[in-house]
Amino acid sequence: MAPVILNKQGRRAEIVFNAPDSGNVYGLETARLLWQAVQEIRWDKEVRVVLLRSRGRLFSGGGDIRSFQQAIAENDFPRMIEEFSATLNATILAIRGMDKIFVSLVDGGCAGVGIGLALAADITLVTENAKFVAGYIGIGTVPDGGSSYAVLQALGLPRALDFFLTNGIIDGHQAAEIGLVSRFVAAEKAEDEVEKLLGRLERGPAAALGKTKKLLRQGVNRPLPEYLEMERQGIISCAAGEEMPAGVAAFLAKRPPEFP
Repeated sequence: MAPVILNKQGRRAEIVFNAPDSGNVYGLETARLLWQAVQEIRWDKEVRVVLLRSRGRLFSGGGDIRSFQQAIAENDFPRMIEEFSATLNATILAIRGMDKIFVSLVDGGCAGVGIGLALAADITLVTENAKFVAGYIGIGTVPDGGSSYAVLQALGLPRALDFFLTNGIIDGHQAAEIGLVSRFVAAEKAEDEVEKLLGRLERGPAAALGKTKKLLRQGVNRPLPEYLEMERQGIISCAAGEEMPAGVAAFLAKRPPEFP
């Protein structure tokens, strides 16, 4: 079976890591398939919200160490890592950069590159089964896939250094408490919570959601005058579209909005 599956239905898409027997490790084949899935979603005008999840007890066991060993034995390791990292980085940038809203559900172990993928989503949900494991120092390498970027942004330099330099472990409860992820949900309620969240997002104002994502993503550490201008241009754009007038009319009529 393919290690990555893409399902699409109406305004919603789901990307599933589908190699539970191998711990959903991330090798070159997985990198290529995930990139293809993200590209297909990017150009699908109907899809508004995307769920990133996995089958099995691990969200992702990190890099595919066995495939790394094979590439080393074949004297192909640097070339393989070059393609692997370029494909991974393009995927992370696409997820973070496109207007569509990504949600990830981490209901198991999440190591190495899996951290970068899980935290690339705009909203990350975790359960009590979640466990973020740095892993990189243990195999003599540095973080990749935006994992250190995401952790650094969320936790600040002291905690990020501690986590990666000591091969740290952060469980689901801790991740939610310290702000590494968006929210904690109990495992037995995770499916219902995800369904509610996706339903709310796919019924929402797609253009405004995308512009808000862009504003917040690009506004980090911007000077206040520059950020205020970004906000101003965003609301002018919304005023010229169909969604804001529809939302204003619904508010005044005291009824739920129906966005185009």
